[in-house]
Amino acid sequence: MQANIMNGYRLLYVSKEKIIAARKTNILESRDGGATWIKIAALPICIWKKAIMSFALYRRLFRKGVHRLAIGNSTSLVIADHSVYLISKGEMVSRGPLHGARPLAICAVNDAFYYGEYSRNYDRSDVHIWRLYENEKEWYPVWQFSGIRHVHGVFYDIYKKVLWVTTGDLDKEAGIWRTDDEFATLQKIVGGSQSFRAVQLLFTNEHVYFGSDAPGEQNHIFRMDRAGNNVEKLAAVGSSVFYGCKVGKQLFFSTVVEPSRVNKTRYVEVWGSKDGNSWQVVHRFKKDIWSMKYFQYGQAFFPAGPGDDENLWINPFATKNGEKTYKYNTKDLFSL
Repeated sequence: MQANIMNGYRLLYVSKEKIIAARKTNILESRDGGATWIKIAALPICIWKKAIMSFALYRRLFRKGVHRLAIGNSTSLVIADHSVYLISKGEMVSRGPLHGARPLAICAVNDAFYYGEYSRNYDRSDVHIWRLYENEKEWYPVWQFSGIRHVHGVFYDIYKKVLWVTTGDLDKEAGIWRTDDEFATLQKIVGGSQSFRAVQLLFTNEHVYFGSDAPGEQNHIFRMDRAGNNVEKLAAVGSSVFYGCKVGKQLFFSTVVEPSRVNKTRYVEVWGSKDGNSWQVVHRFKKDIWSMKYFQYGQAFFPAGPGDDENLWINPFATKNGEKTYKYNTKDLFSL
């Protein structure tokens, strides 16, 4: 199985028309599949932060760098250096510091961006979901949770035109929620166990797919109907599931290497399915030698965006041969 590899790039967004990546403090765009790049913006940060971001281990140690990008109707939102920016006419315009720590996901729906507060939150103080419209300067809290640790993500269901939310971490805090009215109301669809401690949701016309993020238990990939009445356990995986993506009709999730008495693997697994029924490991990345406490867990990120319908793009992180973007044609992945 051959991969096209781009050194030093962290892919942020993929569509049929373009790909967007971060390289140190710059945001770059390619219209030819990564053969050539143009700089579209640069982080407006001081010299010492630029120096830190020039070295991969420093970026990991200090949690610096460009982390997330979402594209709205007329602008792009970037999470970087614990702050939020909009890219406007080649400039990165601040939209304030983050509420909480760096979110695990950003959701773009037309001219609105959403994210949920994510932090350690040991005292279980109230946490919020925040919304920013492209033409506004301030974030607005659209929902307040009490009695949960944090929000894992907000996700748009393109098939039903509704928003979903995932929360954690204890059994009573773990849940998958849905709003049909842009957070005028929010309904818990499933919850109450570590099976429903999910991060990423993937959608098809018939089902919602997710993986469990349960360090103390065996983890699985699940699917359910949108009412939460039929939850199916599809595959046992090596450790907690954080991220996922779709390539055409094909589905992918990745696991994370983290300290656990139950999930002891040293490999990040990328799981894939052509039909949503049968799942297989399509790639593994071995955790590198550096401390998980200080230099972060081994992970595999997928770019945002609708994808190009042909290729799986992977950014391994804190693994051997990390700090690269891997591009696999899905026909090769499933021919193994």
